[in-house]
Amino acid sequence: MSKLFKIGGTLPKGITVIIEISGLIIFLALWYILTIPKENLSIQFSSSNSSNTNYTWEGPDGYNKTFLGDNFISKLKAGTYSFTAKDSTSSLIKDSIIVPEEISELITKDFMSANSNDTLNIKLEIKSIKDGIISRAIIPPPLDVIKSLKELHFKDFVVKETLYSLKLNVLGYLEAIVLSILIGFTIGLVPFFRALLSRWVNAVRFIPLTAVTGLFIAWFGIESNMKVQFLAFGILVYLLPVVVQRIDQVQKLLLQTAFTLGASKWQMIKTVYFPSVASKIIDDIRVLTAISWTYIIIAEMLNQTGGVGALIHLSGRQSRLDKVFALLIIIILIGIIQDRLFAWADKKLFKYKYQADKV
Repeated sequence: MSKLFKIGGTLPKGITVIIEISGLIIFLALWYILTIPKENLSIQFSSSNSSNTNYTWEGPDGYNKTFLGDNFISKLKAGTYSFTAKDSTSSLIKDSIIVPEEISELITKDFMSANSNDTLNIKLEIKSIKDGIISRAIIPPPLDVIKSLKELHFKDFVVKETLYSLKLNVLGYLEAIVLSILIGFTIGLVPFFRALLSRWVNAVRFIPLTAVTGLFIAWFGIESNMKVQFLAFGILVYLLPVVVQRIDQVQKLLLQTAFTLGASKWQMIKTVYFPSVASKIIDDIRVLTAISWTYIIIAEMLNQTGGVGALIHLSGRQSRLDKVFALLIIIILIGIIQDRLFAWADKKLFKYKYQADKV
């Protein structure tokens, strides 16, 4: 047990998997418990003289409350509730209403009392609001999220839109990686370009990308090409300085060995610099996967012609939080798959990085 909380300790892979699965189950159980719909019976009351009407309510288990003006009472138990309503002209109503255990539709009743001076009309509405400890207006129940997948599939064509977002993601990634390697190696290996561009490349990272969306629309329009270029730029500004940094981290021993063996400049780039840098930036690219989805969502919200981002924006405007949560879960699952693919490619392309683990 002490190993579980030991500072700096590690756990066997099997135990780690068990803890991960247990954590997921606990999270889903809490989500269900906190949002499971429960019947919330309430009575809303209003009168023809709303500002000057006094209400006195009595009900089961000693329930007794007094209100001035139109109001509502909620979280009621089933039973008979009697009320007294009186306004400034002494118009008086005494009556009762039965609150059932379950109601399938709104129950409305009208009461009227008249005297020689005025007439008082009272309207009562019994409502049933099904909500959990946390309102579905904040977090939808998990079952609602699952049910929304059917509508997303048949009405919103979520598979088609997800593939569209994936296409933009891959194209933007490939463009950013190619440009980062070409420009990064030029800056990292040629002193003139390092002195000329290195400081400015680092400074570009401070540009808020959401602020330059207007520029990309002006340059590339509002179609798919703009989204790809926006994503590529968003990745490039972070990946380019990393490539230069990885070049600086190439082991001097490897460079000296290649030089001793008579390697040319091109051979040193091909056999020392590129393999060393590539084996490290693949980890950086895995980290940027999450950031790329942020930029994709922003780009797709601009013209809302397709993609997961447009669906999320539309669902949010319609207050369909169940669909928003379902789309977010889809993005998380895609991100996990992408991360696993990068990890698999890393082990296949750079096997020497994992040789020490097998010893």
